[in-house]
Amino acid sequence: MLNRHPHIAQILFTAAIALLTSTNSIAQKLTQTQTTTIRNTITRYLGKEANLRVLENGKAAFLPIGKDTFYNIHGLRYVFQLKGDSAIRLDKSVYHGSNFYRYLFQYDGKMMSLGGYGQFVTNRNLEAFNPESHEWYLIQTKGDIPPSIKGSGLRFGDYVYVLNNCIDGNSVRETQVDDHFYRLDLKTMTWTAYREFREDHLLTDPHDFFYLQDYVIAKGLNYSFVYNLKTQAFIYHNNDALGLKQFNGYNTNINKNSLKIWVLDSAQTVVKDPQRDLDALWKEHQHLAKPLILDPSWLQQYPIETLVFTSLAVGMSILGLWLLKRKKWQHNGSTQHPLVTKILDSTQESFTQEELDQLLGIAHMEGESKKTKRHRLLTVIDAQYPGLIERHKDSADKRRFLYFVHRNEE
Repeated sequence: MLNRHPHIAQILFTAAIALLTSTNSIAQKLTQTQTTTIRNTITRYLGKEANLRVLENGKAAFLPIGKDTFYNIHGLRYVFQLKGDSAIRLDKSVYHGSNFYRYLFQYDGKMMSLGGYGQFVTNRNLEAFNPESHEWYLIQTKGDIPPSIKGSGLRFGDYVYVLNNCIDGNSVRETQVDDHFYRLDLKTMTWTAYREFREDHLLTDPHDFFYLQDYVIAKGLNYSFVYNLKTQAFIYHNNDALGLKQFNGYNTNINKNSLKIWVLDSAQTVVKDPQRDLDALWKEHQHLAKPLILDPSWLQQYPIETLVFTSLAVGMSILGLWLLKRKKWQHNGSTQHPLVTKILDSTQESFTQEELDQLLGIAHMEGESKKTKRHRLLTVIDAQYPGLIERHKDSADKRRFLYFVHRNEE
């Protein structure tokens, strides 16, 4: 059909190329007009500081929702819709401080912001932007809510994970590494905390987070984490070896899987650094990659506690068996009643009443006295060796009893 109407095919082809090459639909770059609009907006509130803000932060700023691309500059609440060559401001937010290191993502067609640091406070808020009221609003969550959220945000399906979480000192005390990582179920807005079992995550306190198309970088002073969102694996390595030394949130533009970095030389002149290609970096260092275990078992989270618990359980079981065994009279032992020892040493398997009375030493007694004494002695024997003597009626003479010996064969 398309061959019969080449002009239709040409139109569709042109539209496809336009879609693929559209700056706003796929690329994470602003046009000059959009850059000017955004900078003019924030200059009214930040003054000269506005010129220091890096605008192109990859997935930390550009957010496609449906057919639209929205833009939220890192650290501020301003929301723009990018259309053609224009940046249309949607929010009515009034500047009231910054919120850096928040994790920006979309879910169910909504722009969402998680956590962040600003005004000397690290928050744990989950917020969503309402395009109708043009305001951000707070979403209530439940469960194991993190004390604060400043870390690597990774989203897989209906779950958001927060790794490398830091308990920020808020410029008052030293920042500490959180010994847990967290999962937020977006369907129920419920948090689950997992004990951080990876030693490298407990050793490094990242101070910058970068969100690329397929990677997330958590950069520490000397070591960094590179998370691969496609393979759910990560690399932890020295910054110099990775080539990730001279960059931070103030000198780095992001476009898809590339970092464009600049540094100042000794004369304070901007010197462009080579572009960092994260696909190439991952390929070079993929031999260091480890699987990103996001649903660890109890043993993985608590190896020492599990070992101690298992050892205690085994010890208690052994002690229980020993106590149970101790209740049973052993074949030899100085604490046994002499009559028990005499019966065990006997080779007979059964006794008549007369033979038992001889063994018990009561054959010389008369009538009721003998009967009462026999009962008392058998009670003592049974208390020390349960089941040793069992009485049955003599099948040949129902008026008589036979006494059978049941030794524990161990």
